[in-house]
Amino acid sequence: MDKINAENEILVRSIYYPEGVAVEKTKIIEFVKPILGFDLLKKYCILNINKEKNLPFFILQSLEDERLCFIIADPNHFFKDYAAAVTEEEKELLSLNDKTDVILFVIVTVFKDLYSSTVNLKAPVIINVKSRKAVQTVLNNDLYSVKQKLPIIKPN
Repeated sequence: MDKINAENEILVRSIYYPEGVAVEKTKIIEFVKPILGFDLLKKYCILNINKEKNLPFFILQSLEDERLCFIIADPNHFFKDYAAAVTEEEKELLSLNDKTDVILFVIVTVFKDLYSSTVNLKAPVIINVKSRKAVQTVLNNDLYSVKQKLPIIKPN
């Protein structure tokens, strides 16, 4: 277990970090428009899925329920042309003034056979890195799928 400075950090427990990991309080994200189906859980943080390996996946960990977390990824790591428009309402909710303050993630559904894993490109998570406010939006177009297969190539 990491030692924490109670003034600046909190101890976050997760199914991936049962002993807990220290997270700076300034890294806490508040969902002002919650993750679909999880209306009561608003506070999260992003954890590394593996400290030793440079993987394109992260953990979006609920601070209110240590059993709830989502595997997330930067969609542009897998889909170079992926883009999600932020509505005026979402810009207001996020206190967003500059589009360079946005970071975008998609939720990953990981299967035992990693090559069958999918991402939800239809409902990305949008975070304002300055205000630490977040929303999960649902894109109003038919360009993207909720179960887009990850383009991972099986080794021979």
